[in-house]
Order: sequence, then structure tokens, then C-alpha cells
Amino acid sequence: MSSGEKAKTKRGVVYVGHVPRAFVECGIQKFFSQFGTVGRVKLARSKRTGNPKGYAFVDFESYEVAEIAATTMNGYLFCGRVLKCNVVTDVKPGMFRGHKNPYHRMPRRATAIAQFNQPKNPQQHAKQMKRLKVRTKRKQAKLDELGVKYTVPSHAPASSKRVLFD
Repeated sequence: MSSGEKAKTKRGVVYVGHVPRAFVECGIQKFFSQFGTVGRVKLARSKRTGNPKGYAFVDFESYEVAEIAATTMNGYLFCGRVLKCNVVTDVKPGMFRGHKNPYHRMPRRATAIAQFNQPKNPQQHAKQMKRLKVRTKRKQAKLDELGVKYTVPSHAPASSKRVLFD
């Protein structure tokens, strides 16, 4: 195989910067398929929020098509943003890792609630009760200092169904 044939069969990857937030993977693939066959699309997303970070990589089957797409789309005004496109010369092995899996947001609120509500072991329960007694004493002292005649009710221990005892 000659060097000219290798260049024709070499895949081309285009970096797309300043990607609008509404522009998702399937939209990027459809948009760039007007230039040629798009193999893979990787839109960088935040792990915490799942929102796009603003850049993507588009994999074309041929390097020439990638060059044409990059030169055509560089400086293109799209959804109020000017796209920045460049052909990537050195493609890293893990650049398109996870491109087939759609992004699923982590249910962070539900995870935090479940973690907060999970049963406590005896040491955690004792520590929690100790802190509660200290806070109650501090509140009572502040009320006495202000001259308010009120007794802060002492808290009964937490229900036994949330405390793990051996």
C-alpha cells in the first residue's frame, strides 16, 4: 500500500469548539453528515451536571472529508455562537471512550437523601445523641441569658427502626 493510499484510508477527526448547549450528540452527527459519513461523535459533558462543556470531537471516515468539514465550519455562526473547527492531528486512544453510551445524569439528590436516611450503627447513634444534648444545653443557656422562661424539651432517642443494634 503506497503512502497516497494510506492517506486516503486514514480517518479524520475534527475538534468542534464553542458548541451551543442545545446542540447534542445526535444533532452534531446529523449536522456534520452533510460533509460525509460520520463514524463517532463525542460531546464533552460535565460529570456533575451533565451539561455540555462546549466542545466535541467528530470522527469522519476519511481525512479529506474531515479537512473540508473543518475549513467550512470554522467561523460558522450557529445558534448565536461562532464555531471553531480544527482537524486533530494526533488522535488519543481514549478520545471516543463512551461515545455509544448516552449520558445519564446521576440522581445526586436521591443518593444524598438515601445516604442521610440510612440506618445508623450504635456508635453513630450515640454521637448524634451527644451532639443533640450539647445543642439543647446551648439553646437553654441562651434563653436563660436573655431572661426567657422556657424549658427546651429534651429529645427522645430516635426510633429503633433506624438504628442498627446487634
